[in-house]
Amino acid sequence: MARPWKKHGRWPHVAKSGTRTYFVGFYDHEGLQRTRSFAVAKAARQWMDDYVTAERRGQDSLRRFLLDLDAREANAASDSRTIGEIVQLYFAFNAPDTADGLANSTFRTYSWSAKRHLLGHEGMVKGKRLAPAKYAVRLAAEPAELFNHAAAPRALREAMKHERVGQSARAHAWRVLSAVLSWAAQSDLVSEIQTNGCLLANEKVGNRRKSVRGKHGRGTVRRRGEEIQSWALSPMAVELIRVRMLVRAAGARRPLLACRDAMLVSIQFGLGLRNQEVYGIRWSALDHERAQIIEVLSWNELDALGKTEHATGRSVKVPSLLREDLLWWRARLREFGYPSRGVDFVIPGDLAGKDYGVRDARTGACHVTGNQAQKWGPRYLTPAVNLVADSQAGYANLRGATPYGFRRGGISMRLRGEDAQSVADQCGTSLEMLSQHYSYEIDNLGYLGPRSADEQWREARAAVRNAEDD
Repeated sequence: MARPWKKHGRWPHVAKSGTRTYFVGFYDHEGLQRTRSFAVAKAARQWMDDYVTAERRGQDSLRRFLLDLDAREANAASDSRTIGEIVQLYFAFNAPDTADGLANSTFRTYSWSAKRHLLGHEGMVKGKRLAPAKYAVRLAAEPAELFNHAAAPRALREAMKHERVGQSARAHAWRVLSAVLSWAAQSDLVSEIQTNGCLLANEKVGNRRKSVRGKHGRGTVRRRGEEIQSWALSPMAVELIRVRMLVRAAGARRPLLACRDAMLVSIQFGLGLRNQEVYGIRWSALDHERAQIIEVLSWNELDALGKTEHATGRSVKVPSLLREDLLWWRARLREFGYPSRGVDFVIPGDLAGKDYGVRDARTGACHVTGNQAQKWGPRYLTPAVNLVADSQAGYANLRGATPYGFRRGGISMRLRGEDAQSVADQCGTSLEMLSQHYSYEIDNLGYLGPRSADEQWREARAAVRNAEDD
């Protein structure tokens, strides 16, 4: 049988937090490959020597050595480790710089939720410090082994409800705890956790009585009726919003910003992109008929990992109307003295001034910051949406639309004339998600059977132009 070996290339493995861990690979008495971790090299080497000694005595000796060691480690861990320590271990071994680590944006979101709701750290709201949540402090001190059962996760959920924590924060905390427990159950690093207790607490927590639903009386996520208008934007709504943005360019001090806003609308709607995907596109990613989704904006840096497994590395069909808009936008950039090389971003981050955006040190290209991307909707989209809702008959329910509505509407438009599986693959989602969140009846010009995205979009643009001319 092979002698134990050092694992993970770098020995020790150094996590983002600075924690050093020495991984040792070995074959157990049944011939299965296993891994053990040690905090110091001396302990790892001593264990490897003990393993060799036991293995030379025969399979029975190796079996007794490994099983006795398992028992000692489990007893020592159960006496000392809490669920708070397991949560911290999860983030140390799933940081973005580790193999198969979390995406940057996911890591930041998960760690923020964990610090506040699972570890009992102080919070911050609008510059004001919040005391640690009592339920989180209690949870962090609980023995980790309790989370093999449903009672401990269920107690957290009920405590957060009792403290009037919002539904969104509760859902995020539950998602993070479940991710931690699933990782721990599969990891050789955590002997205390054998299963995910969150999955055992699988009773439905929603109450469909009207008295306890949201203010609109809705019991499901999927929108219906008048809500669809602001949730999944139709081609007509998109064109009306674009017109309002372009009208603003005429008297603006920085007309290029208004043109940028109209271009953002066209890109996200035409390609069905998520918010963070729009800002990572370079001109080189666009050819005549396809757009390559390679990078996404993750906080203030670019990331090759998107929200889902297939979010990046996919190819999206570019409607011909969008190709025309891109040619128009590239000409505007050059007119105002901005570069549009292949390595430059289609939406530069420095359009409002040279002090804005983040400069790519390798190429000199400038992309937007996370703050710029986050503020674009409230600052530039919402005023245009409200103008349409106030001035256009039949569009009062457009108020409240967000940038993500362009993705939902763009996908819904494409599903009118394209194979659903092809749309799912190109847009980085699944058939189930298409059915639940993206396939909406958005054609307010009348249903005329299967039609291409280009046909629907061009019809809407022509209708809006004709109305403006009149």
